[in-house]
Amino acid sequence: MKTNTFITISTATAPENHRLWHRFCNNCIMKLIQLVCLFLIISASSLTLNADNQLRFEKVEENKQMALMFFEKLLADPEALKPIFHKDFTFTYMGKIPDTLVPYGVPYDSESLFTEWLAHIPKVLPFGIELKTTDIIADENGVAVRQKGEAKGKYGQYNNDYSWLFKFKDGKILSIEEFNSDFLVAKSLYGRRLAPSSP
Repeated sequence: MKTNTFITISTATAPENHRLWHRFCNNCIMKLIQLVCLFLIISASSLTLNADNQLRFEKVEENKQMALMFFEKLLADPEALKPIFHKDFTFTYMGKIPDTLVPYGVPYDSESLFTEWLAHIPKVLPFGIELKTTDIIADENGVAVRQKGEAKGKYGQYNNDYSWLFKFKDGKILSIEEFNSDFLVAKSLYGRRLAPSSP
């Protein structure tokens, strides 16, 4: 006797398959949305960093230009420097030399820089001085400048090496400190001689 075998295909699992497929699609969409959001965040951060870097670069360049302007105008047109000096501006020559025409090693404000400090320069450097910038390093807060000077001082040749430290605040020069060989200043500008130390 022949037995007929019937295979019944049930469609009872179709809704389950549909739910699984729907869940899979939702997961894919969510992951895609997360990736897009991550990309947008990274892009925005990159744009912010680039903008910050650009602003920082511009600030550094402004500081460098103000420092160079200081040397350009200091003896030729000092009045042109007043607008770039901060209201709390100070200038300090860092050498320690006693009995000089004006006090050394003390801060001068923007007024006394012109009326006292600059006024004494021609008395010790009657033929002026040539300063050549050799190095300049700058950031958002300050500028350091190295220079070689060449001049004939009141008491002899005066070829000094200079370092200047500029600090800035509110887009203006807040302070300047001048460093050089105060021994050479004393010798060539004041006619001093190095006394031997006592035994």
